[in-house]
Amino acid sequence: MLLLAVFLPALSAGAERAPLKLVTGSDYAPYVDDRLPGGGPITQLVRQVFTRIGHPVTLTIEPWRRGYEGLLAHRYDASFPYIRTEQRTREMLFSDPIVAVRQHLVVAIGNEQAAMATGWMKGRRVCAAVGYGLPPWLDMLIQQGDVLRVTPTQQRSCLSMIVAGRADFMVEDDRIATARRAEAAEREKLATVPGPAASEATLHLIVARDHPDAQQILDGFNQGLAQLRADGIVPDLLLAKPPS
Repeated sequence: MLLLAVFLPALSAGAERAPLKLVTGSDYAPYVDDRLPGGGPITQLVRQVFTRIGHPVTLTIEPWRRGYEGLLAHRYDASFPYIRTEQRTREMLFSDPIVAVRQHLVVAIGNEQAAMATGWMKGRRVCAAVGYGLPPWLDMLIQQGDVLRVTPTQQRSCLSMIVAGRADFMVEDDRIATARRAEAAEREKLATVPGPAASEATLHLIVARDHPDAQQILDGFNQGLAQLRADGIVPDLLLAKPPS
């Protein structure tokens, strides 16, 4: 009986779920940013999802590229929010969509009409920070040499680089572009190219394809996300349709 009493507590402790190690970045307002309450609405939602399914988590803030490499090395179990790209699809599995986004070109003011012309991008420089995913069609133009990618360490640097003439445009979700311009000293010198979106995408939680628990993590997240949506427990920003 004494041996049984000693063994049972150890068994119970071993049965507790180890926390999932989540990683995300910053400078992605209004969705994710360590300067926002709770780290931003997507950070809050991801935490709520795992709370709903009873899975404890830890959350680390890293530069986006370092966090992504940490997923590949299994230092972390999952990250967010990411759009699909060709490379990421080879390396990662994606959750159900968290939110839909519409991406437009951002240029120096006065160039927005010219940027609407077919072929305007040829020979021009797109600004996208280290680890920042671009739409597949734009990645293809870069691979073909039709567009040059300029890669600062932070995406917010692209605004001043465009104004200074060190880059020609960036591709950004309307909500994010609005938040960035609100902070930029040069905001009056930047404009969003009017017309239809240059690209549409969705943001996801991702897990490395070769993670031993990848599908289990995603199934649990998708289940919890569906439950929160059914209960109406989703931040308003993530419920609203993206800007047209």
